[in-house]
Amino acid sequence: MARRRLVSLEIWARHYGAPLDEREIARHYTLTSDDLEIVGRRRGDATRLGYAMLMLYMRWPGRALEAGEVPP
Repeated sequence: MARRRLVSLEIWARHYGAPLDEREIARHYTLTSDDLEIVGRRRGDATRLGYAMLMLYMRWPGRALEAGEVPP
C-alpha cells in the first residue's frame, strides 16, 4: 500500500532546515545561565559537552541526530 506524505518537502525543510542567519543561530543555540548550571553539574568535559549538545538539539529541531547525520 502506498504511503501518503503528511507534510510537503517544502514545509519539512522550512521547519527542520538549518538556520541561516546569525540571529536565528544565536536564538536556537545559546545556553542560558540556568542551562549552564545544569550542564556544569555533569562529570567530565566530554559528558558536559554531550549533554549541552543534546539539550540544544532537543530544543531545535526537537530531535537528536541520527547516526552519521551531519549537524546543521
